[in-house]
Formats: sequence, C-alpha cells, structure tokens
Amino acid sequence: MSGAPGWIEWRDRLADRLSGDPVGADPRLRRKAALVLVDDLAAMVFGRQHDEIRTFADAMSRGDVRGEATVVAGGRAPRERAAAANAVAAGWDELDEGYRPATCHGGLYAIPAAMAEAEVTGASVDDLLNAVVVGYEVATAVARAFPAPRPLTLHPHATLSPIGAAAAVTWLRTRSGGAVLGAVDAAATMSMAGQFRHATVGAQVRNVWAGGGAVLGFLASDAAAAGLRGDAVTLFDVFGSTYGQSVDPAELASERDSWAIIDGYHKRYAACQYTHAALECALEITGGAPLPSPEDVVAIEVATHPLAMALDDRAPTTALGGKFSVPHVVAAVLASGSGDARVFASGGLGDPTVAALRDLVQLTPYDSLPEPPHDRPARVTVRYADGSRRDAECLSAVGGPDRPLGEAEVLQKAADLTSRHLPDFAGVAAQIVNGGVAGDEPRAAVLASLIPEVGR
Repeated sequence: MSGAPGWIEWRDRLADRLSGDPVGADPRLRRKAALVLVDDLAAMVFGRQHDEIRTFADAMSRGDVRGEATVVAGGRAPRERAAAANAVAAGWDELDEGYRPATCHGGLYAIPAAMAEAEVTGASVDDLLNAVVVGYEVATAVARAFPAPRPLTLHPHATLSPIGAAAAVTWLRTRSGGAVLGAVDAAATMSMAGQFRHATVGAQVRNVWAGGGAVLGFLASDAAAAGLRGDAVTLFDVFGSTYGQSVDPAELASERDSWAIIDGYHKRYAACQYTHAALECALEITGGAPLPSPEDVVAIEVATHPLAMALDDRAPTTALGGKFSVPHVVAAVLASGSGDARVFASGGLGDPTVAALRDLVQLTPYDSLPEPPHDRPARVTVRYADGSRRDAECLSAVGGPDRPLGEAEVLQKAADLTSRHLPDFAGVAAQIVNGGVAGDEPRAAVLASLIPEVGR
C-alpha cells in the first residue's frame, strides 16, 4: 500500500523543506516565529492565575530531582513534564495563536516541547525558532492534507499535538527533515482520539490533550531515534483509515513556497475563535458599557456560521464550556460591555444577569454564507419588550486573515497578559521579535529574562 496517489511525493517534499536553517534565511519568517512564540508564552504566563494550572504544574514537578526545564506556572521538572504543564497553561484561556487554513493550533503543539528541549540542551534562540517553524509546518501540513470533516468530531489538540511536538523536538536533535518525518510517523500512532464534544460541553480534560501531545512527542522522538519506527504510510493509515478523514488530492499535489506559520493568526479574545464574530457584534451593541435595562430584553437572536452552530450550551458549568458557548460569550459581553479576557473566566458563569441573558439567546444559521475570509460571520439582534432593538453584524472578527493583529498589537496583548505577574516581560518580548536578542543567545538565558523568578 502506498497511501493515496501522490502521498509519497508529498511526504518527500515535506521532508525536504524541514532541513537547514529556515529562519536564518528569511528575516520575515524569523519575526513571525518570534511573534508566535511570544504570543503563546504570554498565554502561558496569563494561565498562571488559575488554580487548576498551578495544581497541575505542581503535579508535573512533584518528586523531581533533575529540575531540567522551566515550568512557567512555577518550579522545574523533567523536560517532557515541563512541556506538558506549559502546554496546558498556554491553551487554557483560548489565547494562544491559531491557524485558519485548517483546524489546527500549530504553535500550541510545537512550542512547549521545543522550549523544554531547547532549554535543556542549551540550544540558541534561533534554534528554538527554527524548531517552532518546523513543528508548526508539519502539524498544519497534516491538518491541510486531512481536512477535518464537518461537523467536527475529533479535536486537533488530541490528534495533532503529538505530531507537532515530535517534529519540533526531533529537528532540535537532528536538523534532519528525514529524521523529523520518522519521528512524526511514530507520533501519528500515538495520536489521541479526543472528541470535539469535550470542548463544547466544557469537559476540561480537553485542555490536557496538548500537554499529553507534548509528552508523546518526546516519546516518539526517542522511539524513532532508537529505530522503533513506522513506515512511509503510517501517517496516512492513522488519519485516512483509522480516523476516516479523506485526504485532499489538491493538497498532496500542491507545491508550497511559503511557511505555514506566516499564515497563523493571533487572537484578541479569550474564547473559541468560532464565537468571535458574535462576540464583536455584542461589543458593538454595548458600545463599551453594560447593556442598558437587561431585564427588559425579551430575545437575543444570533445568526452565525456552521462551525458556531454547535456551540449552543446555555448553561455551561466550566470556564472551558463558557468559552465554547455562543450564548454565554454573547451574554457575558452584553452584561459587561467588555471583551477583556477576565470576562470569560469561570467567575462569570453564575452571574444572574449573564444567566438571564444566556437563556434568551437563539442561534440560527447565517443566510448566504460568504466566501473566505468572511466565512465565519455573525449577526446579533437584541430585542426589548417595548419593541425596540439593537443590531450589529460582523463578517470577520479581528485576528482573521483580512483583519490581522499587527506586531504592535500582539506585543501589547502580551504586555497586557503578563503585566500583573511579570512587568518586564513585554520589553524582553519586543527585543526578541525585533531582533534585539542575538540569534545565538542561549534560549535558557532569554527565558530567565522573560520569567525571572522561575527561569533561574
């Protein structure tokens, strides 16, 4: 069996792209990789405020005698366990970077494992950035080759995180595209069949999948190096046969001339990206102040795109469930007049005004869905008992390909997320993105500057 027509050729082209020094040859690529790194690291720092993150971090470092790598929520641990703790922190608030061309979070899958490996081995900042680019490239390539069927069944944090982690770690160890694909074959067999439903119902084990993927990425890299490999069709078998995801012939035939990370987007709002258009509609309706007379509201109509239609829980019980609930996200914004990350923390779930507004939300399909990048629109109408109404429409939320966050905005986001715990983070982050930190600077030294109390 050879997979699908063009499979082996696709795989060979991918392997050829992964060797060498991508960021050294492309300053634009280096800046983008640094921006993705800073964005996800800031999300890790912000995650430190949650009891669950600190408790999980303590569990990952419990009994450790090596203290190999930094746990951003505090302490040190063996590299794979530090990566697991940091991955859970990075994804907890839905503030990590994402990838619109396919259902995938390439940075989340590559960065925690790459950070830990680079710190332990003394790799440079540019080595780390190259590993992030490679891990991102492989995870997103698989996501594009095997488009997730609609409605979503399997969650990419489960299926793809071992692949991105294995690719990043193995590049740091070998700089070889062939070795990277060998570890990815092994990682594919360790891929987890986590159900997307766990996110929509707020089962917070979903937040652990990226951490599990980081651990499995190290395991796959070690296994492949020991000769415990799959073969050239292993990846196809897992996604095409086991998961039943049809391969995209056009993707197999494509000759890519740019790195996927360039197309990554940065999120402003701490909720599932599928809710963002409705969220922005709610913000527009409030004008930045709590909705007046919420007790007089009789209906809230949300017309939205197909990916958001399943996010319909009107009584979420966890912070994750709230972030994956269009009714909750819209109600929380209407009640507060704010899109700040703290609006979507678990404390707002029981707010009586939010709960009352949630119960009034009705989701309907958005008629005549536009073409990308306007394929995730929303229209929100708030109706009052006196017959008055407030309306807003958003064709594409900020952060999308037509409304990307600029470098300055991402750096400001990082500053906002870290100012409470690490007021010096933003300055060092800006130096990394702007080239003020030498590419051959040891990654561990840079981390110590970013996170002084746990980086030394």
